[in-house]
Amino acid sequence: MSSNTDDILFEIPHFSQYKIVVAGDPLVGKTQLVSVFTKRDFEHKPTAGADISFIKLRSSGDSDSTTTAIFWDLSGQQAFNKVRPLFYEGAHAIVYVFDVTREDTVLSLPSWVKEAKKILPNSPAILIGNKIDLKYHRVVSDDIGLKFADKLHAPYFSTSAVTSEGVITAFASAIRRAVYYRDSITS
Repeated sequence: MSSNTDDILFEIPHFSQYKIVVAGDPLVGKTQLVSVFTKRDFEHKPTAGADISFIKLRSSGDSDSTTTAIFWDLSGQQAFNKVRPLFYEGAHAIVYVFDVTREDTVLSLPSWVKEAKKILPNSPAILIGNKIDLKYHRVVSDDIGLKFADKLHAPYFSTSAVTSEGVITAFASAIRRAVYYRDSITS
């Protein structure tokens, strides 16, 4: 994948860190999406509790100014339901992910939103429909994703962690939303 993350953010404060939570059912590709964005590598591994990944990005206006996006990839297994709310604390944005080849993963989104909103009632979100590379197995259309995103007041992105299609655009949007949100609550 040949993409430069230096141009993702525009005007960012000099010392900045933003926490972004990635939530959704097991096996929707959360870990792979984060890995493709932060490491430029497709990595298949299960998440136990939460996996934390970082990426440093430079401001387009100041080569000495960097920001760190910290992605908290939450395990979707029910065994972590009781502790998972602790991982939402302090997040500046949420990335909800579903698998376009499994309708049950989009049907469970309301419970993910409810869980997150208990801790983060005002945090901005984005919605990702992942695994679009499996076009012959797709059962959830972009129209359904767009309708759910509209209810969230969030942008919707179709992605593939395997081909990296849409991943940088989606995560850049999550970072921008985190920046604007944190700036709005601190000013």
